[in-house]
Amino acid sequence: MSTLRIAIVGAGFMGLLHARVVADSDRATVAAIIDPDVAGGRAAAEAFGVPHFADAGEALAADAADAYIVAAPDRLHEDVTCALLAAGKPVLLEKPMAHTLTAAKAIARAAEKSGARLLVAHILRFDPRYAAAAKAVREGRIGTPIHASSGRLTNREVGQRMNGRSSVCFYLGIHDVDMLQWITGSNVRTVYSRTVSTLMPSLGVASEDAIFTTVEMENGMAGQLHSGWTLPESVPTGIWARTEVIGTEGMIDLDVRDHGLRILSRGQWSLPDGLHWPETHGHITGDLYEEVRHFIGAVLDDRPFVMPVEDALRAVAVNDAILASVASGQRETVADWRI
Repeated sequence: MSTLRIAIVGAGFMGLLHARVVADSDRATVAAIIDPDVAGGRAAAEAFGVPHFADAGEALAADAADAYIVAAPDRLHEDVTCALLAAGKPVLLEKPMAHTLTAAKAIARAAEKSGARLLVAHILRFDPRYAAAAKAVREGRIGTPIHASSGRLTNREVGQRMNGRSSVCFYLGIHDVDMLQWITGSNVRTVYSRTVSTLMPSLGVASEDAIFTTVEMENGMAGQLHSGWTLPESVPTGIWARTEVIGTEGMIDLDVRDHGLRILSRGQWSLPDGLHWPETHGHITGDLYEEVRHFIGAVLDDRPFVMPVEDALRAVAVNDAILASVASGQRETVADWRI
């Protein structure tokens, strides 16, 4: 196989970005769009000149694709991804792996049983800044990590757009749960979490505004996590994120709010995305491009993925514990994510 036919499951914001990257690849083609929303799905399919299917079962029956990118809402991941893996199809699954650890384990078991390839799309694994931070810690350049924090905020429009379909810690905070553990090289053991729910309910959205968490890690480190969709629309960037790791001999300071370009227009500043999925000469580049390119190349060349399934399970387990702590008001232990 020299060219990989890829079907996109989910014709929303992320699905269409993935489709554009695949369409630009010289080693893959967009083979189909799968979405139960007939109008939206057909419109996307027509834009890429491919067939539309209402569900993955129809696409599998038609042998429409060699591999699949699942960019559906996280609460819909389990059934469709398990069906694709059971059919032996390689899957690039948008983060989070699933909305609960139970669902994530079902997906991991389906991959293990069938032997199908599964890459969970934690995009920051392909961000050169975060990758350099993890490498620096592995090389001992800051000594032994002592404590760390990681978190991000985005615009309230995102919370309104999600409209209760995902928790802020799964849609947004999953990035920092993964980064905290990947960069420091240690697993979160316990969490104590509190939530703020003022803004979203006032806007008619059944969602928390933000979640703040204190963590204890297996190597004795202490840390903090936070995520929220509370930024006013006037804030110049929707990626208000920072990660810090303090070690015995140095520190890591990741401030990713500003990608180096500042635009003042009609009295308002903006800080455009220059790394995650920027558009350069009409093409999607950056972290998303690298992620999709890695998936295509690893499948075609039979190379290992850089993101182990176990790490994706681990991140979901931490988020399960965070939501359990919010509900109980107590410190909660992260469940065993291993299958």
